[in-house]
Amino acid sequence: MRIAPNIVRNLKNAGWIIIGFMAAIYIYLLFFRVLGYAYHELYYSHHVLHLFRLTLIGFILGLVVAVADILFLSKVTIDFNFPVRLVTGTISYVVISLLVLLFFVICEEYLLLIHAGGFSLESRLERFFSGEFPVLVLYLTVVSFVINVFRLIIQRVGEKNFWNAVSGRYHIPHEEERVIMFLDLRASVYLAQKLGDRLYHELLYDIFNDITEPISIYGGEVYQYLGDGVVITWDMQSGTRQLNCIRCFYDILKRIDQHAGRYTERYQHIPKLKAGLHAGSLIAGEVGEEKREIVFHGDTVNTASRIQDQCVWLNEQILLSEELLFRFPVRQLKSFYTRFKGDITLKGRKNRISVYTIREADKEN
Repeated sequence: MRIAPNIVRNLKNAGWIIIGFMAAIYIYLLFFRVLGYAYHELYYSHHVLHLFRLTLIGFILGLVVAVADILFLSKVTIDFNFPVRLVTGTISYVVISLLVLLFFVICEEYLLLIHAGGFSLESRLERFFSGEFPVLVLYLTVVSFVINVFRLIIQRVGEKNFWNAVSGRYHIPHEEERVIMFLDLRASVYLAQKLGDRLYHELLYDIFNDITEPISIYGGEVYQYLGDGVVITWDMQSGTRQLNCIRCFYDILKRIDQHAGRYTERYQHIPKLKAGLHAGSLIAGEVGEEKREIVFHGDTVNTASRIQDQCVWLNEQILLSEELLFRFPVRQLKSFYTRFKGDITLKGRKNRISVYTIREADKEN
């Protein structure tokens, strides 16, 4: 059974938050261990059960924060700018963490002392707020701030782009095989003139926000925003497996349709998109000194752009090259309908290229 891509994405996000909080707990323990050695005091027990207890606390903290973030916080703050999202996320993480810690220690002491008849909620609360509470508030603020900074930066540049930059994968240019999709807005010149610069920008802002989730769900990376379009890329395996690049495009169309009422109300227009896809080898590497950027060069990128230009002339929403079509798993193609559109000559390319249109089988007519 195939797990829905959005569930996989949410599980991955939750996993990183949980790992972040568990790592923070271990760092906290290590700090007090070092402090204890320095002052010849035992602040925390060395017993393995105590380590297990702290591991459990870190896991529960991360889990509760992750659930709150995925189900509520990220949806509420989605339209906030970077500083506001950072502050809101940090404060929310700290408050949730403190509530979880308070609940945990109260339950723990209650279970330990209830049979002895010595449990007192008032005394436990007094000890919690008079002990390490100020240190916890400061430390959890730092931890929450760091986690949110990383999450927001990764969200801005893309998870894969972030890790590629950190790992230095593209420091030395090398050849890769990738799927490239040029996604563009139809009638963009007409819309820009009709709406004016400000409203047209808001239209593009809404479109790019709506397509972000499908791109992430199907494992794509936003390579570039080009005016009223976007270039999306996959490594060959993830792009062709399950026809992810094609499913991504049709999921994008569904998202636009789901928000048709909002687009009609704001812009008196429902956006129509067109896409051109190609696959093959290209050169990937970093360029720039002041502002480093990962770029892709080669015929594969240019061909995908030229194929997208043909969508208007061939009156199709999506066109793809024969090279890409032949890389798809045959079994997966059974749920799609393909139609040959001809051998065409693309600008700047000597050899003619065979292009196809493809749609979900239930959308054939």
